[in-house]
Amino acid sequence: MNVLMIGLGDSGLDRPDSEPVRRQLEYARRIGGHIDLIVESPSGGTSEFGALTVHRTGTNRIRFPLASYRLARTAAIKHPPDLITTQDPFATALAGLWLRRALHRPLLVQNHSCFLFNPHWIAERPVVFRAYHALARSLLPRADAWRVVNTVEREIYIRKLGLPADRVRVLPVPCDLDAFSKRRSGDAIAEGRKRWGIPPGAPVIAWAGRPVWFKRLPLLFQAFAGIREKNPDARLLIAGRKELAQEDLDRAARKFFLEDALTWTGELAHSELADAFAGADVFLHASIYEGFGRVLAEAGAAGLPVTATATAGARDIIVEGETGFLVPVENAAALARRACDLLSDPESRRKMGETARENILERFDPAKMVDGIVAQWRETAAAGVSP
Repeated sequence: MNVLMIGLGDSGLDRPDSEPVRRQLEYARRIGGHIDLIVESPSGGTSEFGALTVHRTGTNRIRFPLASYRLARTAAIKHPPDLITTQDPFATALAGLWLRRALHRPLLVQNHSCFLFNPHWIAERPVVFRAYHALARSLLPRADAWRVVNTVEREIYIRKLGLPADRVRVLPVPCDLDAFSKRRSGDAIAEGRKRWGIPPGAPVIAWAGRPVWFKRLPLLFQAFAGIREKNPDARLLIAGRKELAQEDLDRAARKFFLEDALTWTGELAHSELADAFAGADVFLHASIYEGFGRVLAEAGAAGLPVTATATAGARDIIVEGETGFLVPVENAAALARRACDLLSDPESRRKMGETARENILERFDPAKMVDGIVAQWRETAAAGVSP
């Protein structure tokens, strides 16, 4: 079986040892064939990794659909695809539908976030994202199968778009949880805390991710300020690239008098992030929306109880009152209150963290996730192009 995939961005797709390349190669191994991955990239060029070929368009976003279509038509000559799949319901889906018509192969459209009928997402760039929303609503019904990463989005596809329930699957991106599930000794944890300048005994709240607007770092800071009222020695450990933020996060920290309580680590490798989580007490998450939230699964695998806003992704990961707490979106006081509950009860915090570890490792085992994705690929290819 060969798969023709249209994607966005080539981050990590230039190294054979990177997580995206290893994941795609595992898909290729499971299907016993070849994957041609067409990605938007101004650099152009091709990378060969055995059963995976990465083709870069060498264009900008506006010219991407046509450029990816042309590259895909050429790639299909060498590896005739049994399935076309796209990584979003916008530009890649448009190219996918052109290819579906030209090659007469079934199309599976993926959605790794929660865009449909999402007022928070549309509010970020109202004119542009309203147009994207209309495009997605037009393109999605013309595909043959659909993959989403949370149950809320699946229900929207079924109820509001009228798509057939048996062809819409919830399949999160496989998470490499090995580094996070590994238990650290007390000495290793102490050494890690010392590395980040955290005093012995100080409560540590952790956050990790790309600090873009919808992650709501200013709200996170407001919640942390509330935590500090009851835990004045608490520290907030932030793993991420501050320069990606659309807001002035230094100013937001000063507003809540947190300058001396924040530790920015920068972007961390998986093993380093797992070490940081091992030295933390609670993971705090303040996103206004989230498709899945891989970092929530990673924190749980590390034995951290999570307090998070009740986004679509968080609701599929956190078991309320057992592995963490869910609070209303944009409610800093509720985030602070639940985190303080955990900090004030070490035994409950420990039990909840252990339950989180067991739950995440069972439900989000990466082998199971890959099995589900490959099974949908095979079923969609076998069913062929819908009438």
